Amino acid sequence: MFDKLKPGFNAFLRPAMKFFARLGVHPNHITILGVILFAGSGFLTALGLDYWLYAFALLVIGSFMDGIDGQLAREYGKKSLFGSILDSSCDRITEILFLAGLLVFYMNDPELRTWGVYLCYTTLAGSVMVSYVKACCDGIGIKCSRGFMQRPERLFLFGTGLVFGPVAMLWIIGIISLLSIVTAMERLISSAIQCKRKTEISEGSSCQKK
Repeated sequence: MFDKLKPGFNAFLRPAMKFFARLGVHPNHITILGVILFAGSGFLTALGLDYWLYAFALLVIGSFMDGIDGQLAREYGKKSLFGSILDSSCDRITEILFLAGLLVFYMNDPELRTWGVYLCYTTLAGSVMVSYVKACCDGIGIKCSRGFMQRPERLFLFGTGLVFGPVAMLWIIGIISLLSIVTAMERLISSAIQCKRKTEISEGSSCQKK
């Protein structure tokens, strides 16, 4: 859903990206900073409702870091194999840290505890599967970025939940859980079709050589 907004988002982040570039900051350091900000957001979320707006602020800034590091690496020739691995790994870590904080919050809420724990688990499982299927596809050279519930959409919805409160957040993570499953299935189906095509092309090429 947010793919079409990416050029505008990158343009918005460009001044901050240039600022970090002038300071000589490496993209990997920005990636780590993003993890710290998300950890802080999760921690504040766990502390209680009085801290959720502060958690929202850290989540937004952390999301900006998530966009700046890649932009800085691309535009200033600082892309690296390890940087790509670190960025992907930290993307997963940030969501784990935030959802851990949300889980602690719901565990301390007697009224919302049961659904909160269940949905935090299914949200984490769904987000991991969406990313895992993409990683598997990337590993064999297949493009796989289909589906509505990708990382930017999840972060946007997490932020919305922090603004509107615990009950709204329950509905939001329920939606994320459901649509993450749908997205993972979409990607599996898409990868199956692409694998079949690659196999057919490969077999056709072999027959022609013979």
